[in-house]
Amino acid sequence: MRTRLTVARVQELLPELQVEEISVVAQVSRGEEMGITSTPVIRLLQEDTEKFRSSQTPTVNQLLTAIAQASD
Repeated sequence: MRTRLTVARVQELLPELQVEEISVVAQVSRGEEMGITSTPVIRLLQEDTEKFRSSQTPTVNQLLTAIAQASD
């Protein structure tokens, strides 16, 4: 739940941010394909390249910092 709130807050600040929510329980092969072994996981991608991954819920500031660093 906390992960969704963090991502929702960041989306309010950055409306162009694209978010894909994947249930690895319902989409087992998709989770395996991405190397996800636990949930929640937040991945930040830029042009299909992973720039950030967190298996714990990042704070809004941590997520915004990761987005800013990926944009450099």
